[in-house]
Amino acid sequence: MVFVFRLYKEITINFPRFFHQLATEIRRRKVIPVVVTYAVVGWLVLQIAGLTFGPLGIPAWGIRVLIITTIAGFPAVFLLAWLVDFQQKGLMFDLPLWPSEGEISNEQKKSSQLLALVLCLLVIVGSIALVFYLLEKFPKPDAAVTISSVDLPNNTIAVMPFENFGGTADSDYFAGGLAEEILNFLAGIQELNVAARTSSFRFRDKQIDIREIARLLNVKNIVEGSVRREGDRIRVTAQLVDGGEGYNIWSKSYDRKLDDIFAIQQEIASAIVNELKIALSVDSQNRLYETPAENLDAYLFYLQGREKLRSSQDADVMIAAMAFFNRALEIDQNFSRAYAGICEAQLRLYEISNDTTNFDNAEQACEQAKNLNKDLSSEVLIARGRLYRYRGWYEQAMVVLNSVITTSPTAVDAYIELAEVLKEQNKFTEAEIVFLRAVDLKRNYWKAHEALASFYYRSERYSESAQAYEVVTRLTPDVAVGFAGKGAAYWMLGDTQNALLAYQRSLQLKPSRQAYTNIGLLYYYTGQFTEAAKMQKLALDYAPDDHRVWGRLAESYRFIAGKEAESQSAYKRAAELAQNNLKINNESWSTRGVLGVYYVHLGRVEEAKNLLELAIEQSQRNPEILYLQALVFLQAGNTEEALVGLEEAVQQEAVYRQFIADDPDLQTLKDNPRFIKLLPVTKVQ
Repeated sequence: MVFVFRLYKEITINFPRFFHQLATEIRRRKVIPVVVTYAVVGWLVLQIAGLTFGPLGIPAWGIRVLIITTIAGFPAVFLLAWLVDFQQKGLMFDLPLWPSEGEISNEQKKSSQLLALVLCLLVIVGSIALVFYLLEKFPKPDAAVTISSVDLPNNTIAVMPFENFGGTADSDYFAGGLAEEILNFLAGIQELNVAARTSSFRFRDKQIDIREIARLLNVKNIVEGSVRREGDRIRVTAQLVDGGEGYNIWSKSYDRKLDDIFAIQQEIASAIVNELKIALSVDSQNRLYETPAENLDAYLFYLQGREKLRSSQDADVMIAAMAFFNRALEIDQNFSRAYAGICEAQLRLYEISNDTTNFDNAEQACEQAKNLNKDLSSEVLIARGRLYRYRGWYEQAMVVLNSVITTSPTAVDAYIELAEVLKEQNKFTEAEIVFLRAVDLKRNYWKAHEALASFYYRSERYSESAQAYEVVTRLTPDVAVGFAGKGAAYWMLGDTQNALLAYQRSLQLKPSRQAYTNIGLLYYYTGQFTEAAKMQKLALDYAPDDHRVWGRLAESYRFIAGKEAESQSAYKRAAELAQNNLKINNESWSTRGVLGVYYVHLGRVEEAKNLLELAIEQSQRNPEILYLQALVFLQAGNTEEALVGLEEAVQQEAVYRQFIADDPDLQTLKDNPRFIKLLPVTKVQ
């Protein structure tokens, strides 16, 4: 108590004199110029960091850490400037608070020193408190979620499932359906970056802070609301929330007849776009204010089909999407976008199964959409561009897709498809730029990340592919295709454990051709041929017309005693299906390469060699085709040429060493010195 009383006395009586002396001493010691210089240099460093951290790949939280460090450095700079003085004699330490002068008594010095000590403590405590406040204010860096730590643009938005105040199960379904319709309507506006339904709707009935949801979904804004339905009346309340601060930006209630539900949906979407002050293209403006379809019931079915297309890439989901599109066409036979939706779904089924019937159906639907597409809808043009790519008509595809991008510069699906076309033309640098542009346009759009991950995989950049697939599985944790792709990338990296975990998760979510056939390959390369054949037969249940599965089944049978006839039969079926695929796209070098492998095992050696030569030319000596050519040469008895092909494949892509080491077809070379040099170091030892 005595110390506190003395301190109070010193502050009230001696503070004016102390402050005057302190100001004089600060000027004498030239503290202010040093602190100002530090502030200017710190500001310049932060400006340079803001310009360079992004291109260097440093996460955005790095700048925040730098800001906090700069602020925390001010007390240290102040103290050093006070104590250290640079003179002609060298570095000097000026420790007293100020010089001893005759007119200042010892008692006054003690009082001033006490006040100086208190002031220093206050400065230090205040600086520490400011640092802790900033650390608490800014999100902690999370290495696993780097994409959510960036400053998101204002057009990023998620629609949450609406609450049901109707009290019945039917009303609950209706509330969820209304939220889905608003989500789909906003997703149709190319300038908006809307989180996928599978991402936002997983928070249904969970008590999570809205700011945390925004962080997890990588969005700046959240739409939430409630629905009360009573007879033929409906009351909808919607609000737009700032995901960073958690406060409402806009809110409105609609009390209308049930027949006005689509008008309510349109009004809510328009209000949201207006509040966000998003500049829309002409195409988006027309879509926002035009009647979505001649028949609202048909449009409702169309929206549900589009939502299915966006939610997953599984076969059953595509079938469900087509069912909605067909119901829309039953009501409105001139609905061009419904035909475009069928075209996209059928193309995806063709990609899954390699069944040419799916491609024929897609072509017919796209032709119908083209004939009915009087307003040049971007969905119809993108579907046509995709169809042309599957055909191998790359120049025509680019013309159509570039026309979409010209009128709708933020049409992310057009960028994805254009990048796919560039990839097929082996223009990998240009393709990567366009893929990254698509990701940048919609950072929470899982399809953009999945397309980028697949591109990295096809480019033998397996580490980057695995990282991109990690983002896909985080954005869509309930979609199997992301885990299947991730498993393939980890397997190519030689990480068998993570590959198996990803494949198993994919199968838990939804059994698929891709997961079963890749697990079969794992068994094949570990010498478990019976298990490998079993997996390939399971894959055939999901893709009975896929030549790749038949080919892998055939190669598994070759190493099982008594299965020689089954192997030949499977190779014949694989060759027949591959030939059908080449009739659709004669530019597919990957199909031509594996067809050569099928032929050599069927005794058609010269045809096999010719196919591989053409595939190598088309692929610009892709290491995968070089590897396949080596297998063909070895089967034909040309060991020297086989080794040359393997050496070139490894030189281009070292990951092939692990397959060379484990490939059952190459075990006849295990004592060859040139072959031993191709093995991984662990295998040689």
